[in-house]
This record gives sequence, C-alpha cells and structure tokens, in this order.
Amino acid sequence: MGQRQERRSRQRGRRVPRRAVTRRTSTTLAAGLTAVGLAVSGIAGAGAASAAPATAPGDIASAAAAGDYASLVNPFVGTEDEGNAYPGATLPFGMVQLSPDNTNTYGSTSYSNEAGQVWGFSHRHVNSAGCPAAGEVLVTPSTASDPITDRQFIPITPGTESAEAGYYTATLDSGVTAELTATERTGVHRYTFPATTTANLSFNVGQTLRDAGASSIAWVDDHTLEGWVDNGGFCGGTDRKERVFFSATFDRPAAVQETWQGGTVQPALSSEVASGSNGAVAVFDTTADQTVEVEVGVSFVDVDGARANRVAELGAEGTPFDDVRAFAHEAWNEQLSVAQVEASADAQRIFYTQLYKSLLSPTIGSDVDGRYRGQDGQIHTADGWTYHQTFSLWDTYRTQAALHALLVPDTAEDIVRSMLQQRVEGGWLPRWSLGSIETNIMAGDPVSAWLAENFAYGTVPADISDELWGYLVENATTAPPEGGLGNGRLSAEYYLANGHIPYYSENDPGLGQQYEEYRHGGSATMEFSVSDAAIGAAATRLGKPEAAEFLQRGRNWQNLWNPAVELSGGFTGIVNAVRPDGSFVPVDENAQVQESGFHEGTQWQYQWMAGQDFSGLQEKMGGTEGFLDRLDYYFDLPALQAQPGVSPEHWAAGGSDYYSSIGYNPGNEPTIMNPWLYSSAGEPWKVNDVLAANLNRFPDTPGGGVGNDDLGTMSSWYVFATLGFEPIVPGSGILAFNAPRVQAATVRVGDSTLTISAPGATESTPSYIRSLSVDGVDHTATWADVDQLADGGSLVFGLTSDAAAAPTLTWGTAVADRLPSVADPASGWVPGVSPGADPGDGGADPGTPGTPGGGAGAAPAAPADGTAGGQLAATGAEPVLPLQLAALALLLGGAAVVARVLLRRRPARR
Repeated sequence: MGQRQERRSRQRGRRVPRRAVTRRTSTTLAAGLTAVGLAVSGIAGAGAASAAPATAPGDIASAAAAGDYASLVNPFVGTEDEGNAYPGATLPFGMVQLSPDNTNTYGSTSYSNEAGQVWGFSHRHVNSAGCPAAGEVLVTPSTASDPITDRQFIPITPGTESAEAGYYTATLDSGVTAELTATERTGVHRYTFPATTTANLSFNVGQTLRDAGASSIAWVDDHTLEGWVDNGGFCGGTDRKERVFFSATFDRPAAVQETWQGGTVQPALSSEVASGSNGAVAVFDTTADQTVEVEVGVSFVDVDGARANRVAELGAEGTPFDDVRAFAHEAWNEQLSVAQVEASADAQRIFYTQLYKSLLSPTIGSDVDGRYRGQDGQIHTADGWTYHQTFSLWDTYRTQAALHALLVPDTAEDIVRSMLQQRVEGGWLPRWSLGSIETNIMAGDPVSAWLAENFAYGTVPADISDELWGYLVENATTAPPEGGLGNGRLSAEYYLANGHIPYYSENDPGLGQQYEEYRHGGSATMEFSVSDAAIGAAATRLGKPEAAEFLQRGRNWQNLWNPAVELSGGFTGIVNAVRPDGSFVPVDENAQVQESGFHEGTQWQYQWMAGQDFSGLQEKMGGTEGFLDRLDYYFDLPALQAQPGVSPEHWAAGGSDYYSSIGYNPGNEPTIMNPWLYSSAGEPWKVNDVLAANLNRFPDTPGGGVGNDDLGTMSSWYVFATLGFEPIVPGSGILAFNAPRVQAATVRVGDSTLTISAPGATESTPSYIRSLSVDGVDHTATWADVDQLADGGSLVFGLTSDAAAAPTLTWGTAVADRLPSVADPASGWVPGVSPGADPGDGGADPGTPGTPGGGAGAAPAAPADGTAGGQLAATGAEPVLPLQLAALALLLGGAAVVARVLLRRRPARR
C-alpha cells in the first residue's frame, strides 16, 4: 500500500511527548540565544508590514531565499472592506490572538486599519468571521495620572504601526510604544513609556468585543494579576456565555496596585461584578527603566490552568520579550515552509499571507496539561493530543479541511478528534461552535461534509473511525433530541420522505422565525444534497454499506428545480424553495432571503452549487451547450475576455453583497467553486479567465480579499488555486486542475514532497493549460484523486498565455477527461483512482497510454515558451540550499529546538 494508506493506519502513540520547560532551562536558553533573538528580530524588523507595505522586491526575495517566510506575511490584509481580520500576534492555531481593538461592528468586528487609533490590546480574536466575538482582557497603556477605565480611542502616531507573523507594534500619541508577541496560550506585551512616574497599564475585564457578563480580577502580589470574564453572544445565535480565565505577570513589581468598578478607581486588591465596568490598574515609575513587559496566560478551564500555561511556556520567572518574539518567528517559519513558491515578490507576499491565514483556526482549546472545557461545560482531558475549538463549518468544509489534511495532517487529526469529543460531550455534532458554545448559526449540515472530507483525506484516526462514522450517519438521518445543544437536521424525517426541506418564511410566526434551516429551506436543501453526496462518496471509498443511499440523496437538489421560471438572458428554469405542500416559491431573481429561502445568495448563484451532480445540472439547463451558455452569461465571459483579469460589473461587488446581483459572487462560500464548472463541460480554459479576475481581488493591502475569510476558508481557496488545483466536491477526493499562479512550488504533503512546475505562469492575467504531466506521465484529465497527490510526486504544467489560442486547446476537453458526477452512477467515478489509473491498484498508477488521462494523444508537457524547463519538478531533485539559508540554519538551530519545545508542546500520553 502507498504512503498515504500507511499514514492512515498509524496510531497517534508514535508521537514523542514534549516536556514542559522549567524556568531554569528557559533562563539558560534565553541567555544563550541572545544572538539568535537579535538575528531573528533583525530579519523580522526588516520585513514587517506596515498598513501600506513598501517592502522592496529585493528584500522579499532575500527573505524567501533565507526561509524567512514569517516576514513576508502582512497581517493587515483583510482589516478593511468587511475583511474582519486582526493584525496582532498569534501562533499557528494558537489559543491566544493578542491584537489591537478599535471597533466591534458586523462590518468591522475588531480592528479597522483606517481608524488610526486603538482602545487597547485584547487577548482573543476570531479570524475574519462575520460577527464580532471574543476580545477578553483589554490592556491599555497610558501616562495620565488617572488610568483609563473605559474604552476610549488613543491615536496611533502615523507611520509607526507594523506587523508580521507573530509580532505587532505601534506608537501611540501618548509616546508609548506597544509591542505584542505570543506563545500558543500566552500573550506577551512590551510597553516602552516616556520617563514618568505615572506610567500605567489598565486591565479592562468588564468590556469585550461582544457581550461581557460577570467578571473578576484580583492582585495576587505586586506583580501578578489573575481573574476571569464571562463572554458570549455571536451572530444572534445564542445567549450562552463561556468563562475565559487569565493569569498575568509583570517583569517587575507595580508601584501601585488598584482596581475599579463603575469607572471609579479604588485601593481594593480585588473586584468582582455581575456585569458592567470592572478592572485593575498597575502603575510604574519609568524614569530609570522605561520598558514594562507583561505575560498573560489564558485558559478556558480555570485560573490555575491559565497560570500553568504561562509558566510552562515561559517559565516561572518569565522570558524576555525578544526571545519570545524570536520563538514565534521561528515557529511561523517552520509552519509556512510547508510550501515554497517561485513567483514575483508581490505574489510571494500575497501567497504567504493567505497561507498564514489558513493556519490560524480552529484554535487550541486545551491547556498544557490537556484539560479543556467541553461543549457540555464540563472539564475533560485530551490525553496525548491537543483539543481544538471554534468551527466555522458552513465555510471551512469547502476548502480548509482539505488543506489541513494535506499540509498539516497531524494537526488535522487532532482537529478531527476534537470534533468527536464535541459530539460525545455536547450530545450532537456541531454546526458552528464558538469555543465551548454551539451557536447553531447558518443553515444546512456542514459538519457532515466536513467529516466526509476528512474520511476521504485519511485524517480520521483509526481508533475513532468506526465511532465517528456512526455519529456521522446518525447526524444525517435523524433529528437531534429535544432540548439538546445542537440543532442538527431538524427536518430529517420530512427531508427523508420528501427530498427537500420545507420553506417557512421568517416574516411569519413559527418555524421560519425559530430556525435557520426552515427559513432558508431552499439553500439548506442544496446544502443537504452536498453533504449527503459527500457522505456517499466517502462511504464508497471506505466500502461502507450506506454509499448508494447517500449518493442518491446527493441529487435531491433537483427537487427544487422549477422549469417554468423565466430568467434574464432568455433562460428558463432555476432552483426555487419549496413549501410544505410541495408548491414552489417563485420570486424575483434578486429576491432577499426573507422572500427566497436562499441564505447569502440569489437563486442564480445557488443553482450552481451541485458540483456532486454535474450531469444533473447540465440536463436541467438544456444539455451541455445550454449549461455553458448560462455559465458564460453568469460570469459575463465577454467582459472577462475583453479585460482579462478584471472583475466584470455583472459580478457581486463584495463577499457580503449577497442579493444585488444575479452574477458571480467571488467572495462567498456557496459560489467559490463555480469557476471549475467549465471543466465538467469540455471548456476548461475558461476556468482560468474567471480565476484571474477573482485572484486579483486579493492584493497586498488592508482591503485585500473578497469579504471576510471565515476562519481560513477563502485563504485556503486562494492557496489551492495559486498552486493549480482545488478540492471541489467534498468527500470525493477530487482535485480539479487550473493554471497555477506561480512559476514553481515545492509543497510538503505529510511525509512526502509534491513539486509543481509551471513555467510561463502569469500572475494578473489568465494563462491556460496546454498540457500536464503527473509524475512524469501525460495527464489529459481535468482532475486527479487526492491519493495520487497526497503521496507527493510532481506536476508539470505546460502553459500558454495566448487567449486567442485558448479555445483551440485540446487538454481536458474530451468527455472522458471532464469532471465526473459522483452522485450519478453512470459517471463511472471510482474513488481513490485517478483518471487513467488501474482501479485495482488503488490509484498508484498516474496514467496508462491510450486511456483517459494517459499518454496517448496527450500533448507533451513543456514550458509555454518552448524552452527546456521544469527539470526540478520532473526529476524530483531537491533545491540547492542557498548560502543565506545555510547560515541562518546554523544560527537558528538552537532557536528551532526551543521553539518546538516551548511553543508546540503536547501533553504526554498517559
């Protein structure tokens, strides 16, 4: 069996437990790594992004050559135009996200780059969600004699704000310079004050980015503050709150220790309130020593856990800020090195920024001792693995699940284990869980597609596979018990009997006002169909008896097709929501969700969300030609071809511009796989016309991206598309090809390496695939199975940028080379087998001459300019280690070890 199958069968016990680092060890290593810390900080400082980055291309090239990927990340990307990103410091999947706050609206959930001011710096944030959340323990520096006891804006000195992966800094108009870095569970601050006797830091636990409740704070001694805050509320989905605990220590005693309630400062050393204003202040004399460092451990379990997290990661006496920053920098370099790309300086910066965003969530929820708070509100222990939480499943099942499975499979397995525990402890599989709270927002059944994707990609550990599969089938066939935390499929009985979810208007009292599933009956039916097909596809791969039943249910979307509707462009027929009596709900093409039953999109956009059933789509739309004509109209292909790389006016303006256009919405999840529809109908070159314009909407600016990232969904989409393939049908393992946006890439997939060569790839205008070879064998099919790429190997693309010649290209146009319909038994799709492979070998053979995807009739894979190229990808040779990287490796050798020990520690398996 191949490496992929071998990895699936290995048990988690193989991992070497990492011990906690004592303060003695930490102090010794910190002293010995002073030079390393300065070296890393020097690199970081040179490449840190400002809000309007002006990093020279030469600096970017040098950083990439030296393996300094962290300095290429621009955390300010996505902090405007409803991107809802935070620019602060965190580690891969870190529990702590220490970042500036200056807003908490739905359009700007924690930080606006254009504001030029801050309230302070809080310790938890959610990566680019559509609603504000978290923001616990707001620290605000001041030099005023009266400390700040309420959120108030403090201007940032222009030109002083910058950030990179794991680090943020800004100078405030008070003359205080703030610097932030982090370990996994601890936020680390450094404040440089003017010389004054009134330098102070306020800890505000009474206000968060959402709905703070009760809070408590207390001085343990003259340099330690501890407490907790109850916080909750998210997108109107729930009133439940969870308690966040913290333990903060200063690098020197505070000259004055006080607390406040209701804005009134008091000499009391502790303060607890049921709600409202609450906090503490620490005053320092900075006339001789102007810097104050603070380490704040966080836990969802208790104060002891927060303290233990801080001490285990930074030592009982603390670790100097610069050393922690160096550790964070190295941790991100290690994580981002999973992909090394050859592209322009701008393209590299955008790529690594999006890769960074894809690796922020789901976040760590367990303490260093393995304890975590489950969905039942009780304390549990992750024994030998790390618990993760906050699942934006309606979004992430489409792209991020697959990216994590390929690039960080060990983490992906921990995340899957966490999902099992959410079911065991919460009583039902979640839909959108925020920490230990099930919010039940969004419609459909995204957890089924998410789990099916993990089964397909082999990231479900063998010891929990049967149990988790049982829960998956249970979730998709029965309604949850009354009074439970999760809504699941409330309409399960009706849906199984009728093949659709009944639509109830949210304008009328009843089910429509109570549950998203019913008021979004149209789009939820589309989602159920995707999830059912995903289960069926995964079941087929695993040899499960439920396969045929679920694949058939993957065609239930067809029950929404109303052939009588007349549309713009002269087309007829579209998906409509269906009432309980079986009648359609025909509405205007641009109808809002309150009328249409389609959530965050029009019927024009949702009609395409049936990638599991391409053949059914084409049949409903009048055959392949009618399908292509409608698709060209939807994308406004003439405008795309007239101005390559430019989004047509026909498209939706932004990710959350849901109902103003019947055209393509490039930034919202239901439509992000639309470009590859062309590959199901024999015109794969058009995929790249659409992608060029869409990918151009991700510039290296605060407004970069299309709407919010939804905890890594859009960034994962970008990473895949840039590399030249995308997971388009959940649970199937199908990876659809497109022209890469980089000249070459080396990608670490599990224990193997995938090399990609694409000479002549363009970055702002379309390039088109003339030929493709997979592991040295010509490949004419528009897709491959994940098992072929997950074991490493090579992809060599032959490209052309000649748009006039694109329609004459033959690659991928044959019927046998088109994307298959996994829900259609007649499609011939076989999971685990790439086109042209022998079904008996599990997909190991990438192609056989004379078969679809094989060598006969396939154009040779060669660079677009006709010159020799792609030798690295074709031969699998390792790239030459640059002298800069060799020198840095020697310098950072010790830092890398410390970073792994301090920042990526796992509790020992007991």
